[in-house]
Amino acid sequence: IMSSNRYVETIDSGMDRINNMDGYLDSVQNTLVRLKEIGVATINGALSPQDMRTYADEVHQLRESLLSDGNAQVDGKYLFAGFSEKNRPFVANPGYDATLYNPADPATYPVTYQGDNGNLQFEIAPNERINLNITGSSLFLGDNDNDGITDPGAVDIFTLLTTMENVLRANNQATGSAVPGATAVTTVPFDAMLPTAEVQTLDLSATTLAGGQSLILNIDGTDFTYTNTSGAYLTGVDLTAAIAAELAVANYTLSDTGAGVLRLAQNVGSESDIAPITTTMETPAPTLQALLDPMEKAANQVRAQRSLKGNIGKRLETARDHMEQIKIDMEAFRSRFEDADILETITSLQQQQQSFEAALNVTGKVSQLSILDYI
Repeated sequence: IMSSNRYVETIDSGMDRINNMDGYLDSVQNTLVRLKEIGVATINGALSPQDMRTYADEVHQLRESLLSDGNAQVDGKYLFAGFSEKNRPFVANPGYDATLYNPADPATYPVTYQGDNGNLQFEIAPNERINLNITGSSLFLGDNDNDGITDPGAVDIFTLLTTMENVLRANNQATGSAVPGATAVTTVPFDAMLPTAEVQTLDLSATTLAGGQSLILNIDGTDFTYTNTSGAYLTGVDLTAAIAAELAVANYTLSDTGAGVLRLAQNVGSESDIAPITTTMETPAPTLQALLDPMEKAANQVRAQRSLKGNIGKRLETARDHMEQIKIDMEAFRSRFEDADILETITSLQQQQQSFEAALNVTGKVSQLSILDYI
């Protein structure tokens, strides 16, 4: 019975946590609903720049509200921090630069996650544990495999809101941003006496190209552009293989070394001495229309987690009812062993009382006899 009481207390604590969490998930879901309403209202192009800035200000406030929900506390413990319940899970990145954003590098995210990926499990019955928490990385950053990077097909919700605010402030103009990439290294120099064709290698092992992003190779003043149209992130080996297969460079043969390094060799008859080949990573800025689909994915990401925790809440209620019934059964068992039959006990006590009184009467009469009674 004492064990059952402990399980009931644990279940009650878990239900409190689920109920508190559901309130914050409802707030997050409402924020994303409002975000999509703004997106739909602003894609028609009929709004003035002032209207766009007004909506941008509202999106900024929605982002702050989302950040507050991500850092929700109950009893001094952060709900979405994993096991790091005393550490603030989400912190705005002061060094965030939209032009340097790289989905494969968490250091470039607008909001960084400082919690962990611990799953908080409560034992609700003998040998039965249930996961009660949601890690902030999976809920807000779309990192379900716990590698610190947003999963393909998932959404970093903070980046989504930050991007939308920037697009609104730019009046929905699809301008792009470009940053320098890797520089090729000459491995076989040009020799005019032989002549020997020049060979350069481009190390892309640490480079990630997002869907729609381009890698521009500048060779002797001419740009050759490869655009990732796969719809997924391409990194290292996959990236060099795709470039070698799809990008044609005049007077050069591109080949994949298999280690994330691209080999660029001059064709016969094109031998020359050129500067090291430079690259540029170009990211097109999204439009509001392009953000509508990620908005829906973000909403579904939150709905899925909320639905899962709702099912767990139902499971906790069932477990509590079951444990309460077990307590009733155990009380009946204990009663059978410990509790007295009141009628039987009263009858026994009366019999003992009568025997005791009879003994006292006999003793009293015997004590009244003396030697004079026999003379």
